[in-house]
Amino acid sequence: MPFPFATLPVLGVLNGIEADAWPSLIPLLPLVLFASMGDWGRGLRPTAAIAVIVPACLAVIFAVAKLADAVLAVRATTGASMGAGAFVLLGGTLIALGGAAAALSRV
Repeated sequence: MPFPFATLPVLGVLNGIEADAWPSLIPLLPLVLFASMGDWGRGLRPTAAIAVIVPACLAVIFAVAKLADAVLAVRATTGASMGAGAFVLLGGTLIALGGAAAALSRV
């Protein structure tokens, strides 16, 4: 969240909190909950997998929306520039989704 999403001439640097990107982390809370406890040797059961995968997918969709929002804001403003924050947010949510999918393995 501290990475800059966009730099606008009048507003200055907008980070993830100022760009309202922090709600994308809320759907990842079940993933953190399941990752912090439980027996991972057997993988997730189907109900628990749905409780982790679906919110992680929602977090990725929200991160894509925030990336599009930042791109459109920069494109529409003269002298504005993109920061790395939106790309880092999207990458982080994709990694979390990949980790949740890998947790389905029963190896």
